[in-house]
Amino acid sequence: MTAAVTAGMHFFKLQALGNDFVLVDARSTPFAPTPESVVRIADRRTGVGFDQLLILRPGDDSFLAAVEIFNADGSRAEQCGNGMRAIAAWLDRGGELAHGTRLATPAGPVELARNAGAGYTAVLPPPRALEPEALDLPAPRLPESFTDWALVSLGNPHLILNSDRPPSPTDLARIVAILDDGPWRGRVNIGLMHIDSEDRAVLRVHERGAGPTQACGSAACAAAWTVRRRHPSDLPVAVEQPGGKLVVDLASRAGHVVTAGPASVVFEGTLA
Repeated sequence: MTAAVTAGMHFFKLQALGNDFVLVDARSTPFAPTPESVVRIADRRTGVGFDQLLILRPGDDSFLAAVEIFNADGSRAEQCGNGMRAIAAWLDRGGELAHGTRLATPAGPVELARNAGAGYTAVLPPPRALEPEALDLPAPRLPESFTDWALVSLGNPHLILNSDRPPSPTDLARIVAILDDGPWRGRVNIGLMHIDSEDRAVLRVHERGAGPTQACGSAACAAAWTVRRRHPSDLPVAVEQPGGKLVVDLASRAGHVVTAGPASVVFEGTLA
């Protein structure tokens, strides 16, 4: 697939809590970018720039569309929690969003709706605990101050580490550097979390294939799941990230996790 094949495709730039995306609606127009072309489009100086590329494929009677997800480095992702709400904002703009609109993702079905307060909700498959062996990894080798960790799957894997203080960019970079010096390099999303109260956590995330991002929806779900293991409750957990707050509800929909937060369409254009 050459650069000329992607030229002329219409795209939309979306964001949710500063986590930014390029969306291409390929339900009726072929679009099959190579990893190299994904990287070119992702470049924030010479391309459009994004954390993830979201491609809508034709759905069926059960799903409005299927979603293909690429990271900025051209690798594929299984889930994109903020991206799902960003798609909801785009569908809403075009009059395609109805209550309970369903998308097919590599991690399972996702249900979208407007949030009763503001923004949008996405109902995702639930978090589940993982052991490193499930990813053919040894236990992570971490400093003694970071021995409290959990490996959680939302379809994509998240290593959530508890910190005794709100994490800084430097704190996150230090952990990423330690994990990158070994078999964990590039294998998981890394989240450094401080539990501020029983219903609130502060989180910074280094996303596999994208690097540090303003927010990560699936990581927020993994963080909230970790909070609820320590502080059981049916109340939602507010997860604060540099891009803003995502409310994560693990109790109201059995077998699912519900996220609520802002999302918007930023601009649209054509790939040159």
